[in-house]
Amino acid sequence: MEEKKIPQMEIIEVLNHFFLKNKSISEKTKKSISKIIYCLKDRIIITITKHGRDIIVSRDKLIRNYGWFFFVSETDTHRKKKKPKKKNESKQEKTLIYEEFQFENFPIPLKQKVNMRALYHTKEYRHYFKLIKSKNITQTPIKEILNDFFFNIEFIPMEEKKAIRKIIYYQEEKVIVVKALIGDQIYENLETLVKKYGWYFYITGVPVGKSQISIAIDKIEKRFNSDYFSSISLIDETSNPNNIRINIYPIVLKPNHNCHILGLGKLNILLDCGLSEKNEEKEIEGDVRHIEEYLQNLPQYILEEEKNRRKIPIEDTTELELKNIPKNPKIDAIFLSHSHYDHISGLKELIRLYPDVPILCSRISLDLYMLRDSNFLKQQESHDEIEEEEYQNIIRNVIYVENGVKIEFKEKSCFLSFFHAGHMPGALMMLVKMNNFRFLYTGDYTFYDITPFAGTRRFLEQISRPIDYLLIDGTSAQEEFGNISDQFHSLILFLEQKAEYGDNSLIGADPSSLAISFMLIFWRYFRKLQLRRDYKNRPNIYVDMMVRRNIQVINHRYEYIYGPISRLIRDKANPFNSIKFRWFDQTNLNFLRKKNNIIISHPPDLSYGLIRNIINVIGRNPHNFVFLAGSIHEQPGLDLVEGAEEIEFSETWKMPFRALLLNKFAPHIKIKLHSDKQQLQEMIKALEPKEVCFFHQSAKRLTEVAEFVKKLGVEKVSLPRKRKLIILN
Repeated sequence: MEEKKIPQMEIIEVLNHFFLKNKSISEKTKKSISKIIYCLKDRIIITITKHGRDIIVSRDKLIRNYGWFFFVSETDTHRKKKKPKKKNESKQEKTLIYEEFQFENFPIPLKQKVNMRALYHTKEYRHYFKLIKSKNITQTPIKEILNDFFFNIEFIPMEEKKAIRKIIYYQEEKVIVVKALIGDQIYENLETLVKKYGWYFYITGVPVGKSQISIAIDKIEKRFNSDYFSSISLIDETSNPNNIRINIYPIVLKPNHNCHILGLGKLNILLDCGLSEKNEEKEIEGDVRHIEEYLQNLPQYILEEEKNRRKIPIEDTTELELKNIPKNPKIDAIFLSHSHYDHISGLKELIRLYPDVPILCSRISLDLYMLRDSNFLKQQESHDEIEEEEYQNIIRNVIYVENGVKIEFKEKSCFLSFFHAGHMPGALMMLVKMNNFRFLYTGDYTFYDITPFAGTRRFLEQISRPIDYLLIDGTSAQEEFGNISDQFHSLILFLEQKAEYGDNSLIGADPSSLAISFMLIFWRYFRKLQLRRDYKNRPNIYVDMMVRRNIQVINHRYEYIYGPISRLIRDKANPFNSIKFRWFDQTNLNFLRKKNNIIISHPPDLSYGLIRNIINVIGRNPHNFVFLAGSIHEQPGLDLVEGAEEIEFSETWKMPFRALLLNKFAPHIKIKLHSDKQQLQEMIKALEPKEVCFFHQSAKRLTEVAEFVKKLGVEKVSLPRKRKLIILN
């Protein structure tokens, strides 16, 4: 305001015009303002409102019109805070007795507690508690119950008795909590048990467990401090800090690989490293060589681009005075937006070439990458340390960044900041602020929330706009998925129909993203049916062990997951511990003979793994149901989706496919954790970018999308050009 000499309007005039004449602020926003605080000297007006988006979006215009800076706050910091009520310690759950009950040489922990948790006060509990009281059923002593239950009762199979891992009981409330791996017959005979013993049995699962990979990662000391970049300058001492060059150089743009180099003055930052690896046996060069080419030829690339911008013929020998061209350019950092293979496949090779390069990523992204890529799970001797040197080096080099974190440089007007991207656990967008220039790299993103992942929608208000250059995921930008909630609901209706008849359903999904969403959404839906309508056909949900290991990471890092799931885990109401979730590996596939199960496994393209054995059973029965979720790029899943009636796993392994395939029966049902055309439109509206460029998709497939984005009012839409340096400012 001082630089542009914007006059400061009188506060009364500001308020009169703001509330009575300003049409850029909605009536809803104006009416929602509960209080205004202002400081004449600092030229700041604080509005207390829960609906301040209009004010944030129109902030620059308000500054020009009034000469005041408008700050939005949801709460009045001057209001006296109410003192939190002290918890009544007498009502807190306490353990009175801890002992062990011996069964089949297995000690089962047995606890007596008082002040039962609200979690167990279910509608079902109240029903059976009334039954016990109305029938005057005698409450059998706990030891007599256990002896009779484990050694005498025959209608509970031995398999279920051996699956019990812990028992907690509440004498006054007449509740026995059974924590077990399976408990179908216990629940089936619940009323019989209540009438026999005078206790209600609450059957739940065992804790999903800690993440061993997360624990092992936390043991390794980091090489860099979180403020490492604060002492690093983007320019030479003689250069103008207000004129820092920003350039972008796409290394690969394949749908299954992704990598760009972002130049910030002297620094070069890799935006993801989804690179094909070198294979000497097959004489494949690999993509890392293109990074070396960039570093060797960077001065020439900048010179050519500057001549192009200034319309000087390339062959013209006129020397340009170019500053801030690094004399010995190197890769100064790697940003990992998330842990999917197509964004991290080249990391191990890069760390061999550049062993000291800092890596910016979230805790969850690092854990999930190590879980899938390293040999940690195959180690025979030790499961508490990471043995491979390259992976130790990757962990040492990581500087953790999370939602809302800012990385500052020596130039205080230049920084990086990070925001949740949706898509999968740990995924982040990166905002680059270079003086007045704003660059946003979305990585793979979803705009809307998809349980349990928060989409970008709720975080975009934290990003100042307009964005000068938006580098955005174009994987599904040309598609239209429709309302994601409707898509999930349509799928669930098929599952409910199959559950009614006791048929089995198989869902193929990525283990670190969609598989987790499916688990929670299916569990919640059928649980509500059971609690509200006394639904009797609630299916068990069988999930493969790789999904479980991903969930263990979420469990371990729950405070970095946004939304209700984080609070549930924190408050020890973890849905992942439900007894309706069953975990399996290659040693226990007997459940395939049982009825009324939902099975979730990976990968959805059926290219490898246990899912082949599962579909070999499930897919032969015409009453069963199969849905392959996400993007299908590989055989044999691709053939199946396109209508094949036979699955060919190898030359010697083929099977007829007779189950109902939703992908073929209802192709309009698409559930992907990529953003479609509608979500792209919402991102454009929210960020107001001046220029948009896509990645993760071929230019040919994005031509129509580019025209669509132009119609949204974007000044310039560019399609990606592989290994062509572009100066952005």
